[in-house]
Amino acid sequence: MTQTFKSLVAAGAVAFLALPAWAAPALIKAPTALQQADMVNKGDTSWMLVSTVLVLMMSVPGLALFYGGLVRSKNMLSVLMQVFMIVSVVTVIWC
Repeated sequence: MTQTFKSLVAAGAVAFLALPAWAAPALIKAPTALQQADMVNKGDTSWMLVSTVLVLMMSVPGLALFYGGLVRSKNMLSVLMQVFMIVSVVTVIWC
């Protein structure tokens, strides 16, 4: 049993030490991929902004209905306002 454990530790050490040897070609190719990433794509940026706004807009009713279902019906308005205020703060931070 101890011989098996020693061989596993030795194999793990060899794999750990060999890691830079097989990762080096990927690191050499990285600058060519970064050269293409220097240019900002306006379509990607605008889609990310639009999708973020859509997620913020759907968060208010979704979270309010979810957490509103966990409380009494007379506390639903309170939960709705709490969710609205939290999402408002997050929107201001996002902007």
